[in-house]
Amino acid sequence: MFQNIQLKANFHEMRLNPSRPVYQYKLEITDSSPEKVSEALKKFRPQLQTQLILFMSLNQNIYSPKLIQEADNGLVLGSLSGNDTNQDTATLKLVGKIENKADLNIIISRLFKQVIRSQLQMVSVGNKGQKLFWSSRAQQFKDQNLEIWPGVECIFRPGEGGAQNPTLVIDCAFKMLRYRSALEELNQTRNPSCIQDQIVMTTYNKKFYKVEAVDVNLRPTSTFTNEKGETISFAQYYEQRYKVKVDGNQPLIRATVRSKQDKTEKTIHLIPQLCQLTGLTDAIRNDFNAMKNLAVVTKPGADQRMKMAQEFANQLANTEIINKKSGTKRQIFKEWGVEINPGSMDVPARRIHPGNMLMGNGLKLDLSSPQTNLDRQTQTQMFSTPPQQLILGIIYNKKTGQQTMDSLMQNFQAACNDFKFQAFMAPKVFPIEQDRDEDLERVLDGFQKQAEANKAKVGFLLFLLPGQKKKARLYKTAKKISMQKFGCASQVVVEKTLAKNTRSIVNKILIQLNAKVGGTPWAIDSLPITFQNQPTMICGTDCFVKSGRKNQLAFCSTVDRNLSRYYSQVVTSGEFSQHLQQVFKASLLAFKEQNGIFPKLVIIYRDGVGDGQQAVVLANELPQYKQALEELQITDTKISLVVCNKRVSAKFYTGGNARPDNPQPGTCVDNPKVVEQSNPNFYLISQITRQGTVTPSLYKIIHSDQAGLDDDIKVLTFKLCWLFYNFTGSIKIPAPVRYAHCLCNFIGDNYDDRDQVKFLPLPDLVKQKVLFYI
Repeated sequence: MFQNIQLKANFHEMRLNPSRPVYQYKLEITDSSPEKVSEALKKFRPQLQTQLILFMSLNQNIYSPKLIQEADNGLVLGSLSGNDTNQDTATLKLVGKIENKADLNIIISRLFKQVIRSQLQMVSVGNKGQKLFWSSRAQQFKDQNLEIWPGVECIFRPGEGGAQNPTLVIDCAFKMLRYRSALEELNQTRNPSCIQDQIVMTTYNKKFYKVEAVDVNLRPTSTFTNEKGETISFAQYYEQRYKVKVDGNQPLIRATVRSKQDKTEKTIHLIPQLCQLTGLTDAIRNDFNAMKNLAVVTKPGADQRMKMAQEFANQLANTEIINKKSGTKRQIFKEWGVEINPGSMDVPARRIHPGNMLMGNGLKLDLSSPQTNLDRQTQTQMFSTPPQQLILGIIYNKKTGQQTMDSLMQNFQAACNDFKFQAFMAPKVFPIEQDRDEDLERVLDGFQKQAEANKAKVGFLLFLLPGQKKKARLYKTAKKISMQKFGCASQVVVEKTLAKNTRSIVNKILIQLNAKVGGTPWAIDSLPITFQNQPTMICGTDCFVKSGRKNQLAFCSTVDRNLSRYYSQVVTSGEFSQHLQQVFKASLLAFKEQNGIFPKLVIIYRDGVGDGQQAVVLANELPQYKQALEELQITDTKISLVVCNKRVSAKFYTGGNARPDNPQPGTCVDNPKVVEQSNPNFYLISQITRQGTVTPSLYKIIHSDQAGLDDDIKVLTFKLCWLFYNFTGSIKIPAPVRYAHCLCNFIGDNYDDRDQVKFLPLPDLVKQKVLFYI
């Protein structure tokens, strides 16, 4: 199941040169107290600089690469009070050479922060300064009205438990700056919310802020109290401080900044005229050629990333820090003996064998074979289809879609024949005259009455509509009526989609339709025996959070051995963690309804959890799952909780002497050099990236009731990445998580509390255990 391989990683080891020891000193004061030591450090700083030249104070200890022999017996610095008494004499005392690796790593961490703050030729982004950009190396894209700043993301990883050396994770980063001010955007749209949640850069000092809101009641002529306690207008402040004059007829942008010293937050106001917009517009994202041109810069290959990381590591090593008082320059890392390995770290890894994709009629597709063409070979008889025939309704726009409709019907019937797909009766076709909600509602009302008169239930609705994907004017109405009136799944196809390669597109639509009516387009073999030999339920959960929209929680759980059918729930109100007990209980009952038994093993994949939130998940969410088991009096079900993180800075490249490239899907990295050991953690590359460098996902098994599952979960995670039926291949995260993401975004993007009929599925549709939201 596993094959050992060697990789290179964008991790760069740091260490203190063993031949350059660091010494620890302490200040001894008569009648000492922490307050007096702090006072002495401040008062005698000039003497310490004269004696030690380089030093740092940490936890009231003093560290320096310089040895002062006189301090062995105590070097008198002077009296705190200035009197010649022995009551408050401060003495510098040598403690000894530091041998403890954990202490040395703390020193390296402090030095790293100093050096990062000293990258004066770069623009820092974020409170931690982890992203830095070279504005002087900007590349202009005038056709897209923007420029790109190249840069780096540099993350310091302390050596865990002091047993290992700290490392730097260095990766490429890019900042898009549009040639457009926030004021220009506001003037054009006349909509104050158009820039909400966007990142802007202040042109006068190149700092970045997230727009919380636009205060339309404030103007540059509005006043505030400055640091001196003076009342001053915003216009006066910017003219005095930055020598810029601003238009008085504009609202102000509200943003929040956090103090680096005490972590407190305060609200500030910015001038839209002086704020440059960043990021890509929807128009650029939807422009294939524009994105292709930008990708030449923003998606460098492995060799380019390694070269950039090496360049930046050397830049850090040679950074000179200027003493503001004396004007002298010092190469801090070199003088402390800190060394950075500029080369990419060699890391042992393993590759998981993908196995076979199982189609209908016993067909097996070898996923490890380069000859396997999934796009083509999956367009055949599917693994399973619903046994019953469903009533299918097809609705199209008569004015814009008649020709496309004729082509769809012809190809749809041919595809059903080739796929041996017999889940639908002969389609009922209904035209609408206008692209209006009332026209669509009238036609569907008639269809429903017709079905009820025949004591039948409509099983699926297919809409052929004008417009853009997911932005067709009738999209929301079509989906809402399908879920609320008919209690069935539906598919919206925009007319442009069928303009080219109609048969191929129809084949892919048919695969989706099968998944949406309870069929299984394909399955995967060779799942770990642990999950085959006992009833196992796999769950995925994700949250939807977007400004101006109601938050959503989605929970999707498997109900079959093939891990292809899901009981999918969405929660639209309250504190989400308080609802987990009920949704998990409902999932367990749905599993039992399908299988006649509760699951013995449950694996829950939780998306969107940062390092700081893992304790919250364990404290708030895990007890909810346990309470659901208690409520159902289930005593023999074991739970494993896995959090996944898609946004990681780690990169891995093929090792050896050949040109570095992307590792193959199934590459699993769990070596202590690059993962924390507090929980079983692993990086997994599950997808193929055609351009640029592949980014792994990071998984952390933060809880498991059953020991010895680590490797089985790694294999399971990779296998699940092949079971997302919107794509014929492996994706970046396991299918249950991706389905949860699809569900909460599907509801979240369309849900509105003001709607009389809510954009939610009927309970009957949820009970069908189909993927109605993909």
